[in-house]
This record gives sequence, C-alpha cells and structure tokens, in this order.
Amino acid sequence: MSGQYKIGEFAKNLGVSAGFLKHHEKYGLLKPYVAESGYRYYEFHQAMLVVQCIRLQNMGFTSKEIAELLNRTASVDVETLFEEKREAIAEKYRLYREMLRYMDELSGRENGAEGRMEEDWSILRPEPFYYVENACDGRFTGSEGLYEAAFKWNEYMPMVETCSRFERMDSRPGTESVGRWHMGLRIVKAVADRLEIFSNEEVRLVEPKKCLVYHVRERRKRNLGSPESAVRAILEKPLGICADHGFGVEGDIFSVQRFCSTAQDENYMEEMVMIPVER
Repeated sequence: MSGQYKIGEFAKNLGVSAGFLKHHEKYGLLKPYVAESGYRYYEFHQAMLVVQCIRLQNMGFTSKEIAELLNRTASVDVETLFEEKREAIAEKYRLYREMLRYMDELSGRENGAEGRMEEDWSILRPEPFYYVENACDGRFTGSEGLYEAAFKWNEYMPMVETCSRFERMDSRPGTESVGRWHMGLRIVKAVADRLEIFSNEEVRLVEPKKCLVYHVRERRKRNLGSPESAVRAILEKPLGICADHGFGVEGDIFSVQRFCSTAQDENYMEEMVMIPVER
C-alpha cells in the first residue's frame, strides 16, 4: 500500500506510542484504514494531525477538548478556549514557582546549604500566616467549612504545611504549662495572597508578635501513640532555651512541620517552633 504505514511504523516516525494513536482514534480524531486482517494503516497526511494532538496535549488540553477543537474548529470559540487554557497554565506556573521557592528553602539552597545546623534559634517576628484548625487533642473537630477549606488547600501542597497550636496556661517556659494540643494547616500570608488561595470563615489570620523561632533538623524517636511524649519532643528544647534566657511565654505556641516521616520508629524531622516571648 503506497503511502500508507502500519501503526507501529507510523507511531515510531512521530515519536509516539501505538497506544497514543489508538487513544485519539477513540475520540474520532484519527481514522486509519483497517484491513480485513485487523491491521491499521495511516496516511502520511495524518501525521500533521498527530503533531497537533501532541502540541495541544502539551498545552494542557484534555483528549475531549482536543477532539472538540480539531473536529469542530469552525463552530467553537477558539480564542476563548486558548485564553481559558492560558489562565490555567498561568495558575500552575504561579503554583510551581512558589513550590520551587519552598523546596529551595527546605533543601538549604535559599540560604546556602553550608553552615546549616541541626538546631538553631533566633528572636524575630515571623511572617503572618493563614491557619485552619481541624483537630484538638487527637480528635477531629470537623465542620462543613473546615472540610471545604482542607479540600481546597490540598491543591497548594507543599506550601500548605501541617501546623500545631499549643494553648498556654501561664507564662512559665516549661511543658507543664502547656494546655491543649490543636492541629491544623497553615500557609504564609504572602504566598497565599500571591496564589489567591481559598478562604472562608474557618480560615484565621495569625499575625505573630516577637517570637523565639526554633528550627530543628534531626532524626529522632517519636512516640506518636503518646501525646505527652510528642509534646515534650516538640517543645522541651525550645522552652528550655526560653527558661535559660529568662523569656516568659506570652501566648499560644505554634509548631510547623516542614517535613516529617512517620513510617518508622526513627524519623527525620524538619520543624519550626514559634514561641511568643517577653523578657
């Protein structure tokens, strides 16, 4: 058959798989000649259509959208379709840009990996952040608003981080003065504003005052079945620093889990504790 190609040869010349051709055939885009033997044969001119499918797929169009666009070009609003896809790509670009910033920070590239310490602390005013609280003392405190916020925020991981809030019963810098343990999610306000992240009545803006900010990067044993042991593991060292330097604790404590592997008894922790202090 002059000018016709079997599916394997046609696909190979275009750098796609036979499955790719069959997939788009299902949507009516490619119509090969099917011989009595069952073999599919493609005309050379169909190569241009395959290339268009590849281009549109790489722009983020679904197979259904590609079929609509290529089969009914005369009746669809092409400009609107491309504008909508452009906006979707721009949104993903913003998300990936923030994700790269976050991963640079975790990997140490942002501040230089050399000189990173396993533990370090400083007194500063942390960036404001949005916080959604969905658990207390190991039990979910769900509501429709919380479910909605958690669902929407999942799209923005990993910039959305696991965040704990520890109630303070008094200003003494010790674990015996720690009250209930709440858990939720947080995202830095500047990042959330750039991404135009979802918000509702359950989303709380936290604007920290002067804090002792304690960073830990270490492997540690962590008893997840004992809340008391977990609280001590998280807060004992930073509260000890407060005690050593005569800092009183002036509000609830927040702990942000930047990274935590909990599959084994010994886990790698990347954590930031923010303790509001007054001297």
